[in-house]
Amino acid sequence: MRRNEGLMTESEQLVQTTIRSGNATLCATHGGVLVYQLTGRGIGELLLAVEKERVVGHGSLDWGDKLVGRAAALLFTLVRPQSVFALTMSAGAQDVLRAAGIPFTSDAVILDVLNRTGTGPCPMEAAVSGVDEPLAALETLKQVSQTLSDAGRNNAPRKGNT
Repeated sequence: MRRNEGLMTESEQLVQTTIRSGNATLCATHGGVLVYQLTGRGIGELLLAVEKERVVGHGSLDWGDKLVGRAAALLFTLVRPQSVFALTMSAGAQDVLRAAGIPFTSDAVILDVLNRTGTGPCPMEAAVSGVDEPLAALETLKQVSQTLSDAGRNNAPRKGNT
C-alpha cells in the first residue's frame, strides 16, 4: 500500500513538506490545508488529535508524523485516514496500516521503536504488543500516557528546593 510519489495529492505533499521541514512532529491536512500542526514529543499529541478528530470529524485526512510505530498506527486506524506519512515507520506499523487498507509511505523503516534512551522498547509499543483492537489500544495508551506523565511530574525538580 505504499504510495507512488508521482501520484501524490496536494494534501499529501503538504503533509510531507511540513513533517520533513520540522515545522511539525504531527500534522493532518484536508483539501491542501493544514487542519492539525503539532510539535509535541511522543504519542501524547496523537492521542489528543485522534480523540478530537473522532468528535469533530473533518472527514478523511492525510496525516503525517515524525515517527509511526505500531501504537500510533493503531490510533490512526480510528480516524480512517486518507493516507499516513512518517519520516520513520516501524515494520509493525506498516502491518497495521496495510491490514486496515490505509495507504502509507515513509522515508525510513525500522524493526522496532525504542524508548528515548535506546535501552529497550518504547513503553507505548510494549503496552500494545498484544493488542490488535484499535479502541482497546486507545484506552491502554491513554492509561500508559497518564502514568508516564504522572511519573515525570513526580520526578521533576521542585522549585524552591536548593
